[in-house]
Amino acid sequence: MKKITLLLLVLCVTAGFAAAEDEGTGLTAGLEFGIGNISKANDGDTEPYLMPIVIYEKSFLDGAVDLYAEADYTFGFSKVPNDKGEEVNPQSLYLDISVGYNLKLGEESTLSFILENEFDELIISPQYKDGNSLYGIFTPAVKYNREIAIGDLYAQIGAPITYSQYYKNAETLIGLDCTLGWKSVFGLGIEAKICSLLSPSEFSGYTGFEATVSYEKDEIYFEVEAIVPKESDIEGITITPEFDYSFKNFTFYIKSEFAGIGTKGDVVISPALGVKYSF
Repeated sequence: MKKITLLLLVLCVTAGFAAAEDEGTGLTAGLEFGIGNISKANDGDTEPYLMPIVIYEKSFLDGAVDLYAEADYTFGFSKVPNDKGEEVNPQSLYLDISVGYNLKLGEESTLSFILENEFDELIISPQYKDGNSLYGIFTPAVKYNREIAIGDLYAQIGAPITYSQYYKNAETLIGLDCTLGWKSVFGLGIEAKICSLLSPSEFSGYTGFEATVSYEKDEIYFEVEAIVPKESDIEGITITPEFDYSFKNFTFYIKSEFAGIGTKGDVVISPALGVKYSF
């Protein structure tokens, strides 16, 4: 498995330098190092990891078609037992592919139709006989964007379909997400999302709320994301601040996730830092 991680990293760097000859290829390669549960909350252990990242983002046909693809490979340094009782390094792959079609409605409005398939986690190691190795979500969505004097206002409705979960024979989950957002002309961004579940019916209803506040000015970008589940006293609120600094084609970032806020347990703190290079 270490060879797989090394191979992915080499491919990222090689592809990046090959694409560097063509300015604006849409390719980004990066590397992130983080430590899960650095606070050792709830008597847990720290979970350091290394994650190479490859992103391709490009618009075609004068902005009518948007394509986004991302692959992250996470290699954990903490040993965990598998089904055979062997101590192995946890490894997983994240894939996200999104295609959007943008329809102009006059000079100031755009209606977008989006299809996204996200392998939120494909577990490479370890694998457990009583669980699935893949967690996958397919989301069709419609987004409306309106340009006004103080920025862009947008609204989006998506229907995430969770077709594979961590345990076997699980029902397919169908949800409904409603998002409202504003991107100002002076760098401030505000986004709010209400999440609900439509199927199965015994669990349907409001499931949570997400909010993101961001600010971007020249080379600096900062955001704070908050996830508030319906049963926040049990699942806990998660808050993640992130700070980015861009220099030429490089982007350096640092972030930290604070999970389990509001529960009777400890707050799980998971910091990370990374660098990305856009070709």
